[in-house]
Amino acid sequence: MSTTTHYSIYLYNMIKHLTILLSLSVVALLSCNSSDSSDNTDQTQTTTAAENSEDSGLPNGLKNLTEAEKRGMRLLKRRQEAKNNDSRATENNMSSAYKYLTTSDDYPIFTSLMSKSNLAKHIHNGDVTVLAPVDKAFDVLPNFKDLLRPGNEELLDEFISYHIIDISMEYKAFTDERSWRVHTGESFDLTNEGGINFNGAHVRSGSINTKMGSIIGMDDLVYYPKLAK
Repeated sequence: MSTTTHYSIYLYNMIKHLTILLSLSVVALLSCNSSDSSDNTDQTQTTTAAENSEDSGLPNGLKNLTEAEKRGMRLLKRRQEAKNNDSRATENNMSSAYKYLTTSDDYPIFTSLMSKSNLAKHIHNGDVTVLAPVDKAFDVLPNFKDLLRPGNEELLDEFISYHIIDISMEYKAFTDERSWRVHTGESFDLTNEGGINFNGAHVRSGSINTKMGSIIGMDDLVYYPKLAK
C-alpha cells in the first residue's frame, strides 16, 4: 500500500473522530441550555403562582393595577399581616399579670422568684395586683437566690405573698386608699412623704393592667426575710 493511501486513511480517521467529538459537544450544549431553560421556566412559574396567589387577596377593584402598583399593594398587605400578628402576640401576653411578667423584661429578678413559688398558679389564675420590685430593690437582699434553695420554699412563698394584693386595680385606685391588705393577711398603710409609699416601699407611678390582674412597680421591697449567711 502506497504512502499516499496510508495518509488518506489517516486523514479519514481523524476527520471521523473529530466529527464524533463535535457532535457530542453539540448534544451536551443543547442539553445544558434545555435544563437552564426548564429551571428558569419553573422559577418563573413559581414566582408567578406566588404573585397570583397574593393577587387573589386583593379587592376586585385593585386587580387592574400595574405590576409596580400591585407589588406595592402586596408589600402593604404583608406589613399589615405582620402588624396584626404582633398585636395578637401582645394581646396574648396581656391575658394575665403572670403572663405579662413572664414574657417581659420589666422585673426579671422578682419574676424569677415568683415563677418558682407556690403562689405562681394563684397569680396566673387570680384577679390580683402584683407589687413588682425593680432589680435595684434587691440591693438590700443580695443573697436573694438563696430563696430558691431546697428548704426555703416557705420563705419564698412568704416573700411573694407580701407583694400580692388579692384584688386587681389600677394605680389610681391603689393610691386613693389609705391602706391595703396583702396576701399574708397583714395590712399596710399608704403614706405620701416624698412620694407614695406602701409599708415604707416607694411606689412607682402607673400600672400595667391585663385582662386578669394588674402590676404596679415598686422601687423597694415591701418585705424581705432574713436569710442565713
